[in-house]
Amino acid sequence: MTNLNTVMKKYGEQVTLFINQRINKSNAPDIIKEACLYSVNAGGKRIRPVLFLMTLDALNAEITEKHIAYASAIEMIHTYSLIHDDLPAMDNDEYRRGQLTSHIKFGEAYAILAGDALLNLAYETMLDYAVNAKDIAAARNIAEAAGYQGMVGGQVLDMKKPDTVNDILAMYSLKTGALIKTSVVSAGIIAGCNKRTLKRLADYAEGIGVAFQLRDDYLDKTDINEKTGKPKDSDRKNEKATYISKRGIAANQNKLQKYTKKALTALQPYGDSYNNLRSLAEFLGDRMK
Repeated sequence: MTNLNTVMKKYGEQVTLFINQRINKSNAPDIIKEACLYSVNAGGKRIRPVLFLMTLDALNAEITEKHIAYASAIEMIHTYSLIHDDLPAMDNDEYRRGQLTSHIKFGEAYAILAGDALLNLAYETMLDYAVNAKDIAAARNIAEAAGYQGMVGGQVLDMKKPDTVNDILAMYSLKTGALIKTSVVSAGIIAGCNKRTLKRLADYAEGIGVAFQLRDDYLDKTDINEKTGKPKDSDRKNEKATYISKRGIAANQNKLQKYTKKALTALQPYGDSYNNLRSLAEFLGDRMK
């Protein structure tokens, strides 16, 4: 776990530095730069960009500035999604990562615009660094995962309040899992993986993506603001349909373990270079925030 923590810290810091430099050097209005950086620098775990870069490590690819740029673009998309999820029209949350949400801090209009700015900056960044067909294919995979067939589609399903546990798991796979999945798969694409390896990477990421949301639901029920950065039981306050609301905490934990095992099983054919991905899957299933 020590090596995992070191790698996560290193890649997280590289992504944070890249995004800050990119925004600070821009000619955007100061208020939008401030609002974007407020959410970017709110202390996120950087799981998605770390996954992207760890996957490249597993594939023995040399990490370049282009890869840091793509990882940063994924984090920009994730941050935009959090800003918009917190809005009054969506989850109407006042706290995120232990601090006031963007719309409480800056007002609803600037929060919307900050999210829009980060989303567009993500695509601008990838296009700036794309030099071949694999780069374009990776960017397209990320764009699809963020859109109405992926993360946005999952948010729609969440708002419709799915009825069955299968519908809830499908929602998790899109709303939370799609961006996690593309963080792994797009790295495989940019590195030139064959279809068999991409399929195993996708299965791994599918497992940790759903497990991640199942753990979030557990933390929402059992932890307090100081750990999660959000008020306890916010899912119930917002009348969210969750696996826990349908089956209870024990069943939720069993399902989490099954999805984590699915992720680890997908990596069984591979050697030690994949160990950080294995450790990350186990870490995400036990995380406290």
